Amino acid sequence: MNTSSRTALHATDAATSAVGLHTEDDSGLPATPYPAPRLSWSLTSERADVLQHAYEIQVSTDLSFSDSSSGGVVESDTVTDHPWPAEPLRSREVRYWRVRVRTDLGWTDWSEPARVEAALLDDEDWTARPVHLPSDRGRTSPGPVPLLRREFDLPAEPVSARLYVTSLGVHRTALNGRPVSDDLLEPGWTSYPNRLLYATYDVTALLRPGTNALSAAVGDGWYRGHLTWHKNRNVYGDTTALLAQLEVTLADGTEVTVVTDDRWKGGYGGLLATDLYDGCEHDLRHEPECWQLRGFVDDDWEQVTALPLPRGLTQRAHPPVRVVQVIRPEQRTLPDGTIAVDAGENITGWLRLRAGGPAGGTITVRHAEVLDGDGRLLTSILRGARATDQYTLAGDPTRLRPEFTFHGFRYAEIVASPGVTVEAVEVEVVASDLRRIGEFHCSDEHVNTLYANVVRSQRGNFLAVPTDCPQRDERLGWTGDIMAFAPTACATFDSASFLDSWFTDLRIEQRPDGAVPLVVPDVPLGELPPAELPHAGGAAGWGDAATVVPAALFEAYGGHGMLARHYAAMRAWVGFTVDHLDDDGTWSGNAQLGDWLDPAAPPEDPARATTDSGYVATAFVAHSARLLADAARELGHLDDADRYTDLHRRTAEAAWHKWGDHARTTQTGCALALEFGIVPAAERADVGKALAGLVRARGGRIATGFLGTPFVLPALTGTGHTDEAYQLLLNPECPGWLYQVARGATTMWERWDAIQPDGSIDVENAGMMLSFNHYAYGAVAAWLYRSVAGLRPASPGYRTLEIAPRPGATLTSAEASITTPYGPASVAWSISGDTLTVKAVLPPGTTGLFSAPDGWRCAEAVERLGSGSHLLALRPATRS
Repeated sequence: MNTSSRTALHATDAATSAVGLHTEDDSGLPATPYPAPRLSWSLTSERADVLQHAYEIQVSTDLSFSDSSSGGVVESDTVTDHPWPAEPLRSREVRYWRVRVRTDLGWTDWSEPARVEAALLDDEDWTARPVHLPSDRGRTSPGPVPLLRREFDLPAEPVSARLYVTSLGVHRTALNGRPVSDDLLEPGWTSYPNRLLYATYDVTALLRPGTNALSAAVGDGWYRGHLTWHKNRNVYGDTTALLAQLEVTLADGTEVTVVTDDRWKGGYGGLLATDLYDGCEHDLRHEPECWQLRGFVDDDWEQVTALPLPRGLTQRAHPPVRVVQVIRPEQRTLPDGTIAVDAGENITGWLRLRAGGPAGGTITVRHAEVLDGDGRLLTSILRGARATDQYTLAGDPTRLRPEFTFHGFRYAEIVASPGVTVEAVEVEVVASDLRRIGEFHCSDEHVNTLYANVVRSQRGNFLAVPTDCPQRDERLGWTGDIMAFAPTACATFDSASFLDSWFTDLRIEQRPDGAVPLVVPDVPLGELPPAELPHAGGAAGWGDAATVVPAALFEAYGGHGMLARHYAAMRAWVGFTVDHLDDDGTWSGNAQLGDWLDPAAPPEDPARATTDSGYVATAFVAHSARLLADAARELGHLDDADRYTDLHRRTAEAAWHKWGDHARTTQTGCALALEFGIVPAAERADVGKALAGLVRARGGRIATGFLGTPFVLPALTGTGHTDEAYQLLLNPECPGWLYQVARGATTMWERWDAIQPDGSIDVENAGMMLSFNHYAYGAVAAWLYRSVAGLRPASPGYRTLEIAPRPGATLTSAEASITTPYGPASVAWSISGDTLTVKAVLPPGTTGLFSAPDGWRCAEAVERLGSGSHLLALRPATRS
């Protein structure tokens, strides 16, 4: 050890602090489902060029840390995803932890402590059982929503209380008439037969000495409601149920536990029907007065029946669904008295109304994404989804919002019966409440609108699971869509825990042979074009979510623990593809969805793309093999790394030997060849030129579908064809990203030509698949961050950042920021005269690599950038 290293061991770095201590649990709940949670933090510093060299974590049972245990000094330059250094937590156990880090100047002070509380970790912790109304069982159509309640006594002041609660169906739970949270559609959608999430709430403030009332309404939700365009019901079960366990500690030390059991009563009220697709029917005249409060007489209510404890109970570890925005819409009254509502943007959520009128007066609210030629709601593209909320008033002025449903819409129509007045209308936007971490802005307002549309589409489709669309009778977790979109998702919102949860269900529902369902959670889809597709799983591009999503999560957040959890599923999928390779090493013997919705495909057959589906499938085998090899290397599985590296090489060679000439003729063919390492190195430049030529030949119009689109712009810039990349981005004609913007899009479309150049909508040919909120083509935003602005991860979790702006076309400035696991990082550039100015901000603990765009050079050589702010001035490079 040299002298400076010995000095650093004992010196202090008073300018630097460890802050933002957190675990992988992002639920916002007081407890965690992880007995040994992974630990992370970030650094803040008053100085620049800060790097972490080591850390020490202490864990204690109290805030004094008098009995702390330590994992010792660990040499590490990363701040994310470190192992729990103490004994695993037991159910309900509370521990505190803190960290200090060693930098080049020495040790920081100990951080402020963070609290960790374990949820119920074992089935044996549950004395509650799910309860349901016998009269509600076996419904084949939507019906009245069960209301469940129980009163109980607390003989002393409550000082601590935890409510562990979930349902078969979706629930709204209250204590003494007050909601236990503002979470919506709990417990979300998972592979219910295998994994049911619950939430832990601190409800101390809702309790009082004496009599209390615990109550809940339980709607059908995903568990028993309609699913898919076949509108199947009872997919998971034919009854809803509530599971609740309330544990209270009183001031005198007494512990009281209240559970769902046969002492509960149930009845029905004003919620006559609720369905995710069809909407809500609420007759306020039938609402039992004060049924959520103590003292309600429930003598004539039905005795509940208990069910067995569900399998796979675990606490939710990702953010809940909530109202995330409220919009005051435009509204006007049509000649027939209908109130027409325009939210100004395509959203997921509902209308909240304030209305008054006589008892028996009605209000009907219908929703749609677009208007027809007469300016009325175009609802045929919703297919079987009624998307209608109906209210019957009780006679008093009231606020109205639907229960246990959601709608995808921009426009709505409100019809009120005579004597009913709608006094106020608001739009409540609903989504899983993920933290926004990415921003982008540039000098072209059309591109800014495109980016905003991508953000809205992610927000509108990240609702409990990552769905394809939020409006029609579908709303499923299509694997191909999130495969295409995952890098953008991970840069725009903190998607780590959300996608980790979804991928857990993918892993559960993966077939024994490694095949991946088309949708997760997996539900019966029936027949899809092409009819011969093996819908039990196994579609290239879609199944590759099994490798692409974990790789994107690891790149963005640097979580080795998460990567290790999902490694087996990655391996299983690649093993499945290998088992289906032909003798020549290609995958061409199965029907595929291919480059879905290639703009040249017939509207009625979106799988008939211009790029051979066998080539696309084989290219994705190579791509997944390489991603798996990288994961194996990170996890120390070196034999696997060598094996899958060789698989990538062999599959790439086979694909190029068979389809090399064909691949050069399509944008998707070239893009996959370049981005997946299919094309031999010696031919890479030529294929890049071929792709650029294809773009120019089409006047900048895009010619890729779901599987090619994420890769076409990176392939162009990666081979030095920045001009053609910008030509593709900025093209205002159909098909193209800015064509959608020119046609007034506020979210991303499923089809490039969803609205025709003449303003019409081709419902006849495309009506079965015509969504105006589909995020797949929003994959472009990853390129906006990484190439237009020039902010990209060069190592997992942004430990090293690449600052590589690529100005082009008419843009004169661009900027992007991402709150990385280390803290906020940003790049902003502008061109004035003959000077390109680049400002980069790197958070403490990171380093940066600067790459000047072609045609520009710095006055001084710049390679490594330390943490802090940097201002670089570049001038046009002189040509020799």
